Parts: sequence; C-alpha cells; structure tokens
Amino acid sequence: MPMPTDYIHHAARLSRQLVLEAGPGGTPAPDAEYYTTLAKALDQIANALDQLAKRRD
Repeated sequence: MPMPTDYIHHAARLSRQLVLEAGPGGTPAPDAEYYTTLAKALDQIANALDQLAKRRD
C-alpha cells in the first residue's frame, strides 16, 4: 500500500506559491495555512520513515 503524500505535495505547492508571490528579491511571508500544511506533511514523512524502519527490523 503506497504511503499518503497529499500534504507533502500540498506543502511543496504552497512553498513555490510563496516564493512566486514574494517576487524577485522579496521575502516570502508564510501564513497559518502554510504552517499547518507543513506540520501535516512532516507528520506524513515521519510516519513513512517509521514504517520503513519497522520493515527493516
């Protein structure tokens, strides 16, 4: 069964969008949605790494 990666892809899209909106030389300003999505993406990554570690044992 493949690991869910929805939040990981969503966080990547939001990151790219922030950089584009900041423009050349600008500083991206993340909002609450960005941090929430980033936290969920990191949870997905951590869960996947935990499952991979269990498979190796």
